[in-house]
Amino acid sequence: MWAVTTIAGALGGYVLAWWRGRRSLDDAMSDGVRELLLCKLEEFRATMVADGGVADDDLKFRAQRLYNCYHQLGGNGHGTAVNDDIQRAPIRPRTTMTGRGNTNA
Repeated sequence: MWAVTTIAGALGGYVLAWWRGRRSLDDAMSDGVRELLLCKLEEFRATMVADGGVADDDLKFRAQRLYNCYHQLGGNGHGTAVNDDIQRAPIRPRTTMTGRGNTNA
């Protein structure tokens, strides 16, 4: 009986140690992905500023999708402000191959 108790205790300790290590790895991965998403949002905002403070619908859509993932990973604060800047920017019409605005003709 004592052998079963010893084996069960050892196995339980091993599982607990594995779970803690795995959780630490998951936390590190989440933190890293969240930071990369924030960097990309900042890059989108820099592009918007370089383009005169305007953004097309595609940039706004991609920024919102990135922000949603960033927020689900626990990001907030600075990333929210960056995304808000992008979403509030005036919308630039898409240009055609000739460089003129899309007239929907």
